[in-house]
Amino acid sequence: MFMLILEWMRFLRVLINSLLGGLFFAFLLAVLVADLNINQPAGGGFLAQLTLNLSLVYGLLLAAVCGFGFIFGQFFFGRGARIAIVSPSFLSLSFSLLIVLFLAIFRANERYFSSFFGPEVRARLFTQMILLLALGFLGLLCFFGFRRSRKALFFWAYFVVLIFGLALVLVQRSRFPLLREPSGTTPLLGKKTEKRITLVGLDGLSFDFIIPLISLGKLPNFSWLLDNGNSGKLVSFSPTEPVSLQASFSTGQLPAKHRLLSSYRYRLWKMREELETVPRFILFNQLTRFGFLKIAPVRPEVRSKDFWRILEGNRISFLDRSWPLTREDAAPSSRGEKLAADLLGEPALPGDPLSTLARNAFLRDSAAEESANAERIERQPQVFHLRLGGLNSVQAYFYKYSFPQQFGDIVPEQIERYGLVIERYYEYYDELIGKFLTGLKEDEILVVYSPFGVEPLPLWKRFVERLLGDPDVSAYHELAPDGVAFFYGKGVRKAKHEEPIRIVDITPTLLYFLGLPVGRDMDGIVRSSLFSDDFIAENPIIYISSYEEFQVQPPQ
Repeated sequence: MFMLILEWMRFLRVLINSLLGGLFFAFLLAVLVADLNINQPAGGGFLAQLTLNLSLVYGLLLAAVCGFGFIFGQFFFGRGARIAIVSPSFLSLSFSLLIVLFLAIFRANERYFSSFFGPEVRARLFTQMILLLALGFLGLLCFFGFRRSRKALFFWAYFVVLIFGLALVLVQRSRFPLLREPSGTTPLLGKKTEKRITLVGLDGLSFDFIIPLISLGKLPNFSWLLDNGNSGKLVSFSPTEPVSLQASFSTGQLPAKHRLLSSYRYRLWKMREELETVPRFILFNQLTRFGFLKIAPVRPEVRSKDFWRILEGNRISFLDRSWPLTREDAAPSSRGEKLAADLLGEPALPGDPLSTLARNAFLRDSAAEESANAERIERQPQVFHLRLGGLNSVQAYFYKYSFPQQFGDIVPEQIERYGLVIERYYEYYDELIGKFLTGLKEDEILVVYSPFGVEPLPLWKRFVERLLGDPDVSAYHELAPDGVAFFYGKGVRKAKHEEPIRIVDITPTLLYFLGLPVGRDMDGIVRSSLFSDDFIAENPIIYISSYEEFQVQPPQ
């Protein structure tokens, strides 16, 4: 009986120390979440709520890991190894190992969300990483150097240093610069222009599909753009959030400046504040399965003065129908239904969700295109922007049927039924481009772009999707594979653009084409090499410090 009580006391001590380790790891994750949400002031209450919420999942999980680690450690340190209610040696080792684990997660997220961080924030993140690395090293040194001497003073000195170091980590986060609202009042006289631009954004376009299909003679209009215009790869950034990419497209700035991070808001259980983004690589979104995380879509507005506000100030008419940010879903037309039947086959059979998905994506695109074109004909804007996302949705599920050799678990019947869906979608987009080429005016350029391409899921992600996500998904764009950009029209150089074009280069380049000033605070640059020598000679680049400092006045 006495031995049983001793074992229970021993278990209780291990449990208490393990829970302290789990709480410590939850605190570290709270710091990471605060770092990613750069628009959120990280006060003590905010961090405390984050820590408590995260401790209910990640804290308990890591506490279990610490406890099992101690049990397995008995084989090395002896079955009779003693542990106090608050064990300095246990905590110094577990804290150090948890810091090492956290730093791996921290570094992966810092690289993935690098577009969120300007130079000042990156410097503070680097300081945080160095501080934590030093704390982890000191903890291991303390454990292996003084464990046998049992001098508790060294351990408690380490915990004092640990608390001081963590305080410095929080100080770095508290000094993240907050977003400054545009306050420019200096008048800037606008400029008249007769030039016109048609922008067509087709999410998911990739040269991996375009070039082979052109070689088979199946995309004549893409082929025309390739041979008679200027084309190249379009480079964006991760995360490929639609709202963030669209803001970078229209402002020429990375998220670190325009601060539009996500089209969703995240709320942890029992938290008042909402989060704009959450960490990756730790299955954070899976918390929705257990009710610990709620996700709601939002439509945040661009705070910076973007391309459309600049056009408005210069009295340049425009029509922006950039799916899915500025358009309500339009009802499918009879023409769209007929096109769907021609391109995708007969109506989807009951119980065939993949065919239904492809059909619905196409009907949304065709309805949006019809609606936008009708409005364009009525309003005759100088700048027209249409963005469609159907291909991107379709590729996520049908990629494996176009490249079955990369997956190995596709049966011939599936290849026969689904293998041409993506190809037919490209043919539909090719027809769409043909319409815009036919209607191109004298002083108008056509820009066809996709902010990202597509790539197959790696093996580890396929396993995760089968286990926790959607087993039908076979492709993604989370790591921002290269998209495409085509420029065609009067003044455009006929060539292949060897150097990749960045998504933040689009707005400065379009402003240059229209003869408008380019802000020096834009992260993008003017890609003047897209234009002919004569156009460049006749149109010098005009710069201003920042559109945020000026109020564009109507041209005289």
